[in-house]
Amino acid sequence: MMKNKSECAQLSPCALGLAFGITNGLFMMLFAWAGMFGFGVALIDVIGSVFYGYAPTFLGGIIGGVWGLIDGFVFGFVAGWIYNGSLGCCCKFCSKK
Repeated sequence: MMKNKSECAQLSPCALGLAFGITNGLFMMLFAWAGMFGFGVALIDVIGSVFYGYAPTFLGGIIGGVWGLIDGFVFGFVAGWIYNGSLGCCCKFCSKK
């Protein structure tokens, strides 16, 4: 149940950013750790050229997880903010059905 009287389903940008950040961070960390066994090392090197410290090592996975958390949070926050902004006015006076 929504707390405000609006009829629109708005997203919480912080919650969406946190969900994206945790998911992205976990995948980057696990992908780097899989790279320790030889899987996807070339792709990890390409991603590591963008994210400083990201490498197919245990520490590189931790660093990649932090980078993924930050990157995913920013993306999710901006996506939620744009989504909420694109809804327009959702009050009962503007949305006559």
